[in-house]
Amino acid sequence: MLTCTGNPLRYILLLLLLIPAAARAQKGETAVDTTRHVFYLDEEGWDSGGKHIRGLLGVLGPHWGFGYDSLLNRISRWRRSPYVTIDSLGASVQNRGIWQLTITSPLPQIKYRRTVFIHARTHPGEVQAFHVADAIIDFLTSENDFARVLRDRTVFYIVPMYNPDGVELDAPRENAHGVDLERGWDKVPMEPEVATLKRRFAELMASPAPIEIALNMHSAYLCKRYFVYHEASGTSPDYAAREQRFITGVHSYFADGIEPWPFNRTWDSVAPTHFPESWWWFNHGADVMALTYEDMNCETAGMYDSTGYAILRGIGDYLRLPASVVDAGELGPQGLLLHQNYPNPFSGSTTIRYAVARPTHVLLRVFNQLGEDMGKVVDEYQGSGEYEVRWNGAEHPSGVYIYRIETGDGVESRWLTLRK
Repeated sequence: MLTCTGNPLRYILLLLLLIPAAARAQKGETAVDTTRHVFYLDEEGWDSGGKHIRGLLGVLGPHWGFGYDSLLNRISRWRRSPYVTIDSLGASVQNRGIWQLTITSPLPQIKYRRTVFIHARTHPGEVQAFHVADAIIDFLTSENDFARVLRDRTVFYIVPMYNPDGVELDAPRENAHGVDLERGWDKVPMEPEVATLKRRFAELMASPAPIEIALNMHSAYLCKRYFVYHEASGTSPDYAAREQRFITGVHSYFADGIEPWPFNRTWDSVAPTHFPESWWWFNHGADVMALTYEDMNCETAGMYDSTGYAILRGIGDYLRLPASVVDAGELGPQGLLLHQNYPNPFSGSTTIRYAVARPTHVLLRVFNQLGEDMGKVVDEYQGSGEYEVRWNGAEHPSGVYIYRIETGDGVESRWLTLRK
């Protein structure tokens, strides 16, 4: 006899899983036919006949509005950012690339940057997960002060479409073999997509800057935004406390949109073995904050920018990063910080960034190697904060130049290289 003592939805879904597919079909339930496979939906508010996902497919269009070709077009745009490097980690069953973005500052780092990994679109029908990841990418590549701090202090690895075959097949959850990639992390042999991502995780965990936060992006038909919280009984009291701190931090930046940590609770006895988060827990314990995020999978979904920003602010708080370079107290004894220009070397113009700790007069000039003044770039009174300006070298010959900043607190200078 099955006794329901917890979430009744969990037991209803369990009963559905115990009913063979043929029996469900005899009851008049229909499946999603993607030409090669028949898919039944079985959890997190999915109806077993697939009516909801087919309805959204009809509303959003083929591939739920964002297919593999769309990803390749987006990759072409992302490549133009000086903060982005794009690589293929491996290939899917049908030989489509599993692409990874690396987002960080091009400036030299003094010490190892913190590492965050995000992957999305495990389940093709959960396209909203991609849109949140896309908003995160847009923010990380912007010139927002906090985005600069994140790039200076962290490396973000993002896989925006983990299951490209399923996307192209219009499969709600599965890859080209008809396998749910979310549930095969303990299987031998592994699906190629799982093997690729697991290998990448292992590589980074063996590096000097291992992953500290790993987010698995999904979207659920509950039409709510939330994180899947793992109970202490399935993990540890220490890890549960860390989860609560992380989720509460994200929630605080979008309190009207993202549910607080108690909303969805699981692993209330022992941790399962077949999820990505299971692999993280059994291999690295509380060292990695590995969580599933669920966005809204319904026609009223949206506000991806607000969601992405809240997640990034929560990441910053969890890693105890400052909200700006000024807050970081990294301006040195003179209360002044002059960054290396970027790009460098450059052929046309370049960006010079600097920060001042208090209101002061700022004079920024460029000199050639003979000490000849090439002109003022900034000559004005400015408040405390971070600034950036462009210097155009089009009228000057190739060579090495010096840019120098003078304020009421001191003087700093750096070299830049103009190549035509």
